Amino acid sequence: MLRIGIIGTGAVACYLAHQCKQQGCQVFLLSSRGTRHQAQPISQIQLIDETKSEQSVSQDLGSIVVDEHLTDYSAFLAKEFDQLYVCSKTVSNPHICQQLSRHKHWLRGPVILFQNGFATERPFIDEALDVTIIRGVLNFSVTQHGKQKLKLRFLKTSYLGVPEQTEERAEANILAALDLLNRAGIPFESCTDIEHKAFAKNTLNAAASVCGLVRSGVETAMRNSRSRTVIQAIIDECTAIGEKAGYIGDSENFRRQSMGYLMSIPDFKSSLVLDILHGKETEADTLLAPFIRLSQHVGIAVPNLDFVYRYFDFYNTYITQSYIIQSYTFTDMTLVEGDA
Repeated sequence: MLRIGIIGTGAVACYLAHQCKQQGCQVFLLSSRGTRHQAQPISQIQLIDETKSEQSVSQDLGSIVVDEHLTDYSAFLAKEFDQLYVCSKTVSNPHICQQLSRHKHWLRGPVILFQNGFATERPFIDEALDVTIIRGVLNFSVTQHGKQKLKLRFLKTSYLGVPEQTEERAEANILAALDLLNRAGIPFESCTDIEHKAFAKNTLNAAASVCGLVRSGVETAMRNSRSRTVIQAIIDECTAIGEKAGYIGDSENFRRQSMGYLMSIPDFKSSLVLDILHGKETEADTLLAPFIRLSQHVGIAVPNLDFVYRYFDFYNTYITQSYIIQSYTFTDMTLVEGDA
């Protein structure tokens, strides 16, 4: 029986937990930021499949009970997992890297990263964890309704690859991860150019960050001529960067496929949009900053990317802080009234 550890308790993490548990694995969840970011322990996960548009009624894929939900890294990693999935937001990366490095003596199997941004694996590799680091590019979205009920809304082939590693064990580790994910019903393929795939996916994420400006789903943003124009401009800028940096060969085909992919996505609110609606820090720095840095390196002007990045940089720096201050003020007022 495989023992699977999953860092993160969002929709993607819970989806993977559900599917792995259905395959008879032992599954353990960890809240990446501890108890203060997890109001209730997750014990049971229900999955509804809505991927097929011809279905008049959603398909209930059943409920599973995870083996344990933890908030302490030491107790979590002491389980000595066969495979460890990292499915948290990239804003948690520094904390996760620190904790994995501190407890790396517990690491036995590969670490598989399911995160946005084509440069996000770098900090984990630099930590020298002495295990295989596998990169996953996810091309599906899961929405979360309530605490433990998930809806699968969009599914295409995803990819796993090993970035910049040549260890002999890497191939065996990636094949083992692919075997489990494919048995769990998630169509993953092995990819030798995983960094190129990650760049392509991050282009979509960067373009879709415009949805955060208008606080809408992708379909709504694509139907609006003004927001669609900005989305197209960002794809054009990312394409120019990728072509110059060697990530893209056929730029016209890349543009066409990127826009076609975004046009096919149903109208749900992304995690970035939900973060804005809830006053939380977004992953925009991960999604946009690498493009800005790379554009400067290759000498390409990116006014649209720069505008959207500056907006989110201001939002993450100042707006989220005002939400925190308001929350503390409200809490303090509540305590005073309660004492009275």
